[in-house]
Order: sequence, then C-alpha cells, then structure tokens
Amino acid sequence: MIRKDAVSWPPRRYLRRLHRKILELRNWLTRELEITDKAGVYRFRCGTVREFNRCLKLYSKEPGTIEWIESEMKPGQVFYDIGANIGVYTIFAARRVSPGGKVYAFEPHGPNFSRLSDNIAINRLQDVVVPCSFALHNTDGYLKFRYRSLNAGTSNSQLFEGSNGELKLADDQIIELKNAVRVDALIASRRVAPPQHVKIDIDGDEYLILQGMTSLLKSSDAPLSIQVELNEPHSDAIISFLQDHHYHLVKKHLTRSAARRMGRSSDPLHTGCNAIFKRSN
Repeated sequence: MIRKDAVSWPPRRYLRRLHRKILELRNWLTRELEITDKAGVYRFRCGTVREFNRCLKLYSKEPGTIEWIESEMKPGQVFYDIGANIGVYTIFAARRVSPGGKVYAFEPHGPNFSRLSDNIAINRLQDVVVPCSFALHNTDGYLKFRYRSLNAGTSNSQLFEGSNGELKLADDQIIELKNAVRVDALIASRRVAPPQHVKIDIDGDEYLILQGMTSLLKSSDAPLSIQVELNEPHSDAIISFLQDHHYHLVKKHLTRSAARRMGRSSDPLHTGCNAIFKRSN
C-alpha cells in the first residue's frame, strides 16, 4: 500500500514550471497603450482594466483639465501634479513644459507610484518629471495613510489623523505610516522649484494642501494658475481662501462621471467639480 502523502502529484518540479509560466503570461499581458496627438506620443503601461480605462480616457475623462494644460502650460515652466495617480496628466503636461521645464508628480499611493514611475520611464521623461512618493499636507511629519485599494489606478486613498481603531479596514486595505510635508517647506528647502501651475486632485484634502502653500501664494513666485477639485464641505472655504490670496475663479468643469451624476441630481453641491483659478493682476 502506498501512503497518500508519499507521492506528490503533480510533481513539484512541474508545479514550479507551471507557476513560472503563469507569471510569464501575466507579464506578457501587461500591455503598453500608445496615444498620439500633435504634441507627440504618450505611452502608458497597463496591468489592469482600471489602468487601461484611465489611460484610454485621457481626453474624455476630464476634458476641462486637458484644455487647461494645453492652453496654459508653456516650455520652460514648472507644473505640480498633486495626486498624480499613474501619471496620465503628468505625462501629458510634461510634453507641454518641455524643453526646459519640470513636472513634480506627487503620489503617495504605493502601487500608483510604481506605475507612475514606469510611465515616466517608458516615455523617456526622466529629465523632465520628478516623481515624489510622499504626501503633501498642511503640516510636516508622519501621518497615517489609508489604502482603500492596493491596486494601481485606484483613487480615494488618503491621509488621516487618528487611531487605527477609528477605521474598519477591508481585507485589501492597509494603513501605512507616510511622510507628509508642506509645499512651503519643500520650496524653502530648495529641493523643488516654485510652480507656475498647480493641479490638486486628492479626493478630499485639497484645502489642507492649499493651507500648506500659504507662503508660496503670498510670494512673488506665486503660481499663475491653480486647478483644484472642489468637494463638499470644503468648496466654499477653498474659493474664499484663494480669493483672499488674490486668485479669481475663471472656470468650473465637471469630469465625465460627475456630469453623469449631475444629470441624475438637481443639487450641484453634492457633485464634485474642478475649478480653475488665476492670479489677479
């Protein structure tokens, strides 16, 4: 009689080969999407459907953001992409500020940052784009960063202050201790150049980031334009804050998904939008 545990079937060497082939297939299925317009070619590495959709909708997801980047950004300028995700707008803007310009892409979400770095590399923009894996805030120090998903291309992961017990985490969520810094502190350290244009889209903490760049907004190096995502309950506070720092609201525009929500609701206050502000003369 042969004991059940005496023979392994299939043999382990076959299992190792099978696992290797599965991983090779997974790598092969990570595709590069190529998009071309008058400014050049944009390449994006996509390992998930969410990433693919985010890149495929480069022009349609936020047409107002595309229009703002195309109309405002010039060669030699500096752009801050705060909440860069996997780098769709980072790469698009980098083509506009080249040659001579810089894009600082801030993305604290680990998987997003990894794909952001991939996309910078495959577009050969290492001399233009500086990826930054820390978080921006209105204070300097270490804060807890909650991952709502560990997949690249996802959003809504955020810094928060409080104990771990305040949040019930799902199986695919973790809390990371993340370095947070003010924009003012970064510029004072001379590690980054002051920006001519800033995009802030981090799903809720935009007001805190603006508070962390108060000195910049008061200085002679203040940005020419700022695009901020407005979400309740901070929309009015953001508008008032920027007006107090001599910025006027020139345009609001909706993302495609927000426009769909707007069509189902008569109350625009519950629908997020992007707002573009320009420095008053």
